[in-house]
Amino acid sequence: MEPVAMKRLPLEGIRVADLTMMWAGPYATRILAEMGAEVIKIESPRAWDNIRTLIPLPGVEEPWNASYYFNDYNRDKKSLTLDLAHPLGRETFLRLVPHCDVVIENYRADVLENLRLGYDVLRQARPDIILVSMAGYGKTGAERSHVGFGPIIEQMSGLASMTGYGDDGVPFKTGISYGDPVAGKAAAAAVALALIARRRTGRGACIDLAQREVLSSLIGEAFVAASLRGERPVHRGNRDPRWFAQGVYRCAGEEQWLAVTFRTRGEWARAAALLGIDPALPGGPGDHDVIDARMSAALAARDPQKTFELLAGAGIPAGRVLDTVTIHEDPHLAARRFWVELPHPRMHPWKQPRTAWRLREADPWPRRHAPLFGEHNDEILRGLLGLSAEQVEELRREGVIGDAPVNPGVG
Repeated sequence: MEPVAMKRLPLEGIRVADLTMMWAGPYATRILAEMGAEVIKIESPRAWDNIRTLIPLPGVEEPWNASYYFNDYNRDKKSLTLDLAHPLGRETFLRLVPHCDVVIENYRADVLENLRLGYDVLRQARPDIILVSMAGYGKTGAERSHVGFGPIIEQMSGLASMTGYGDDGVPFKTGISYGDPVAGKAAAAAVALALIARRRTGRGACIDLAQREVLSSLIGEAFVAASLRGERPVHRGNRDPRWFAQGVYRCAGEEQWLAVTFRTRGEWARAAALLGIDPALPGGPGDHDVIDARMSAALAARDPQKTFELLAGAGIPAGRVLDTVTIHEDPHLAARRFWVELPHPRMHPWKQPRTAWRLREADPWPRRHAPLFGEHNDEILRGLLGLSAEQVEELRREGVIGDAPVNPGVG
């Protein structure tokens, strides 16, 4: 698929030193890269991004370069290896900072300071630097030293009171580490705002963004109900008390379902006419059960896509329940060119989602696959920083840089 013509993206000319790992931080910097920033992902040969070796392709020679997870979260970036715990690594990083507008990390709260690379040190290297720290629980408070991890943060955010419990009474998680991408988007937004503020004032910023607090702040109306009235969320399954009726109904085929909301009695009557259902209701609290029974019977032999188009075309909110395989064949997403296949030297191309936002002035398009480990060492060390061949060789000899992780474990 050919990339579309592109004008200037919002963050072109901005350079980011990316010290993040796993999902939340790398997802933030992927967004910044999609917005046009040059993102330099920095990893130590001894402490690399663990997601490089999470579920790699089987039987490959370089599993750290062949993880779908890593390659999804880190496309459009460059890779520089630097052991920041080594004096030469720290020194080299501080030579890089003046060339960067943003430093972003999602270490545990005390790690950056323990590396003697806190905000005050970075400001000495570049006075208007923007630092974003994404510790799981923030840089202060009693839990600041705890290790942040997506599934744990999700449980501690209050979200579990909404996702419900299994048959064994144990709280469910959402199935993904929902706090990670949410925090990533918040961090990217924080960077954009800090850049705008710097342009107006000339001053940088030090942003303490706690992943747990981001997720808690986005739970919404359940928090309002708890704060105002001390209410706990009620688990209603597919129903919602605000609408006349709604549900998810099985259609023809294996695991084919359609979600439908009737906001008013009129919408129910209109859908009933389209589907050949008796619209009359007995009246009372059992009406919803009657609607569910009639919808289930009417849709059981119907094609889900055609029924979706029939109801949506009549202005009734409806949508297919798509699994992760079927969504790749969705005609609407295909028409919008949502899926992208990027060539990769160690992996077969696969469909990845592109940016969910488009500008009239610039249509962002993924430019390259995620970087191989240390792929851009020479470009950055010799090209950007002007180090000599002898200096680069010394870094390599000291183990500060490398082309592969030290003792990479897989899994």
